[in-house]
Amino acid sequence: MPSSTVRRTSAALDARGISARYPGASARVLAGVDLSAGQGEVVGVVGRSGCGKSTLLHIVAGLVPWMTPARVEGVVAVNGEPVTELDPGQRARLLATCLDRPESQLFLATVRHEIEAARRLYCGPGLTDATIEAFDLGGLLDRRVTELSSGERQRVALTVALAACPRPILLDEPTAHLDAAGERALVGILGEASRRGASILATEQAGWRLGGAVGRWIALERDRTTAIGAPLAPVVASPGHPAGSRVVLSCRGLVVERGDRVLVEALDLDLREGEVVLLTGPNGSGKSTLAGVLAGLAHPAGGAVSRRGRCGLMMPEAELQLFGRTVADEVAAAGTGHEERARVLRLHRLEHLAARAPWTLSRGEQQRLVHAALDLLRPEVLIVDEPGQGLDGDDLLAFLELVRRRSAKGRAYLVISHRPEIAAAAHRRLRIRDRRIEEVGE
Repeated sequence: MPSSTVRRTSAALDARGISARYPGASARVLAGVDLSAGQGEVVGVVGRSGCGKSTLLHIVAGLVPWMTPARVEGVVAVNGEPVTELDPGQRARLLATCLDRPESQLFLATVRHEIEAARRLYCGPGLTDATIEAFDLGGLLDRRVTELSSGERQRVALTVALAACPRPILLDEPTAHLDAAGERALVGILGEASRRGASILATEQAGWRLGGAVGRWIALERDRTTAIGAPLAPVVASPGHPAGSRVVLSCRGLVVERGDRVLVEALDLDLREGEVVLLTGPNGSGKSTLAGVLAGLAHPAGGAVSRRGRCGLMMPEAELQLFGRTVADEVAAAGTGHEERARVLRLHRLEHLAARAPWTLSRGEQQRLVHAALDLLRPEVLIVDEPGQGLDGDDLLAFLELVRRRSAKGRAYLVISHRPEIAAAAHRRLRIRDRRIEEVGE
């Protein structure tokens, strides 16, 4: 990224003329975008999957092109001073970043080690103590980071980033893994960070989850930004058909553990053909671990699981399920014919990405690709763990419409999600509480 004269503004974060093209890409992902955030301002950025939101934040942080190769143009300034020539390590003392994949930026043994390292880096408490309390991390300080759930890791990564307050802070999809309590805590913490003078730039597909914490919303397209009102949650349709009577997945007396902790015990569950069931629960309650056991990827500590037909699992970390050289190769692995693969790529809005490498896709595009590949396998049961990650409101509605259509033809779905708007798409709602699973009423 070439250096340039910085126009003096009151913005603590200022990005001007930002353009980016990844190697092998036919077009720029960003083309001359301007974006800024003033002192004490929280700016939210929304946009369709693949529009360049994460790329923009990564450019401001220096991760692109220093860590991820790309041709980048434009200038980035912090408090009026250009940082364009600084690498990510040098920028880390001037601003903080929380990525949409928290596991990719947590490297130390325990939660306490991560937080203390952030205190030393930013030479002060920042919002650390307040964030530890708000995110209820006191009981996790001596836990190993590798033992945490995705939601717990996100709380830790957010705490590490917010230690930089009142420096500028970049947040990429900060609610992606948070339960309702974590979401409320984040809204409160963002308000306090704003009052202390921090400038916060947050990309967020589910912008309605940030409530009144964001003072200004911007819609990002490839070559422009547009001021918009606060995003609204999508209106989700009901299944529209009754569940069948044939049981396709059941468990009796199931016990699920992670390490030496019992997460779920004495679970009896029946999932019927054509049924859509939503499973919720607090961060760390064992939802993803249970999903792996039900899908057959891990053994239960007790009890038994019975599956009648093929059972698929869509994990929250989409990149862990992508192995093909290109998007087309990924769906070809299902062994279906060319016409069927082309139809599914169109259905999942991936046709124009067929020649792209899966690792170059946005989070939402990767989610859609994994779902497309699983869709081609035609499982009788599909367990979908946090499908909303990286999906904007329109993409989420499209995904749920496909769930409605597939379930009407007999496929059963167990959908795991914190997002309450998904509840309307389910026949039944379940919740993990105190190691038990209970039915949730209307």
